[in-house]
Amino acid sequence: MDSKVQSDQQFTRGSLAPQKSNRNLILIAACITVLVVIATFISQMIAWNEADERLVHQSAFTGDLTVINQAGPYFKAFGTVSAYKKVISINFTGDDGATASALVPLIPIRFLDTTTGDARGVARFRLPGNVPAGESGSLRGLLKIHEEFGSQDTLISNLLMRATTENVKASARMMSVEQHYSGGNGQLSQDFSDQLVYGIFVTEQIFGSGSRPKTGEFNNLNKQQRVTINIKQDEEGNALRNSAILGAYGITVVDASIIDIDYESKVNARLEAQKQAAADEALARQNLKKAEQQARTEVALGEQAIAKQRAESEKLKIKEQIDAERVKANAIISAQQRVAVKAELAKEQHEILKQQRLEAQGMDVLAEARQRAKSAALDPKYVFDETLKAEVKIQTALFNSLGNSRLVPEIVIGGGQGVQNNGSEFMRLLAADAALNLKKRLDNRQ
Repeated sequence: MDSKVQSDQQFTRGSLAPQKSNRNLILIAACITVLVVIATFISQMIAWNEADERLVHQSAFTGDLTVINQAGPYFKAFGTVSAYKKVISINFTGDDGATASALVPLIPIRFLDTTTGDARGVARFRLPGNVPAGESGSLRGLLKIHEEFGSQDTLISNLLMRATTENVKASARMMSVEQHYSGGNGQLSQDFSDQLVYGIFVTEQIFGSGSRPKTGEFNNLNKQQRVTINIKQDEEGNALRNSAILGAYGITVVDASIIDIDYESKVNARLEAQKQAAADEALARQNLKKAEQQARTEVALGEQAIAKQRAESEKLKIKEQIDAERVKANAIISAQQRVAVKAELAKEQHEILKQQRLEAQGMDVLAEARQRAKSAALDPKYVFDETLKAEVKIQTALFNSLGNSRLVPEIVIGGGQGVQNNGSEFMRLLAADAALNLKKRLDNRQ
């Protein structure tokens, strides 16, 4: 009995394990399903817009169209969305690695002189945003574009590529291949951009016209080409154009340019021949100019030699004149120096004679003075007077020197030598006073 109970318990445990695992799988599947439903719901309710795009949103409930310009999340609400680049670029350079909205092959063209080629370039277009509807309720801007084309790819293939191709071909038909080869690629690119924006020119071909084209005409640079293109004008003188198909949708041209043209093989051969002929002509002109320049150089060298010889002759002549003037000036200076020396000698002789005369006169005066002195020396009275005058001068000087001396000392102590000296000094003063009196009498006598 115990064994039967144990077997029943084991059977019960084995049957419950699969049931539990199935329940877990169902729970996990239910959770995943709920998450998928939530994610799907969220993705249908909220979506994301890139910065370089505009979205045309069509409501799932009303069918209304709305343009979404703002980058970032937006409320989708189960509606449908069509994305358009804000700027669409069309690259027809033939480079498969280029980055653009549309990569297309080279555009085949035909020039005015029926020469063919392939154009390579780039065109970029800016799409309009949300533009309010017109008074009649018609859609405008990006909504009109979406209403007519439905998607960006359709817009590119049915409108932008067609406009680009037509304008490239129309621009090429306005010039010859020689014009383009001679530097007309800039004009071709400018015509392409201008006609893409404002419309293609209404033109007419003129055959066999030898007259110069009027303003606004494009003629062939080749002298043998007789076909020219004339742009028609209205009464006011403005160029006539076809309607710009891009302007009707509000699409603007950011930039458009034709980079280069691949000519057909026969054109390259012809252009190489013309290039070689032009190079030969340029070389011939250069050689001619070189010969003319060499001839002018020879003439200039001859004139330079003549001028140099003339300059040497003039230089020699001027040197001879300078030497003659120098000799003449030296002669004049020598004569003046001789005259000055003679005058100086005469002056010196005059001074010598004058000095000699003065010395002679001095000798006479000296002799006369000696004679008088000799005569006077024998006169006693003269000797006495002279002696007396000398004594008077001596005594007068002595008196003047003693004028400030102390005659009597303030304090006299005892007798002796000091008293005797004061007495002698006093006597000398008396003698001096006598001498002064004598001098006065002599003066009065005279």
